[in-house]
Amino acid sequence: MQGLEIRQGTVYEEIGTEKRFLLIHHNPMNLCSLLLRADGAGAPYDPARPERISVDEIIELRRSGKYRELGDVPAAEFRALLKALLDAGAACEEDLPFLEALLRE
Repeated sequence: MQGLEIRQGTVYEEIGTEKRFLLIHHNPMNLCSLLLRADGAGAPYDPARPERISVDEIIELRRSGKYRELGDVPAAEFRALLKALLDAGAACEEDLPFLEALLRE
């Protein structure tokens, strides 16, 4: 039996608009992830406006057919985004220990 793999930094692109979002699975035990948005291909992700997203919402986004998965950002870019997210001070207090743990990995 294969174990559950929780990928980090997976990017999805809205078909037709090139708007993108990146997922940070910071608290899988709470079935909660964070989403960072970018306005288009090549646009930066906005670490000052993280959005909480539930597993059910992620499943619905994937099933909708409105988004295509573009793969994961490289590890160095993911770490830089985590640091920018923490530095922006926009994450909820309860999310901070999980984000800090991800940064230490």
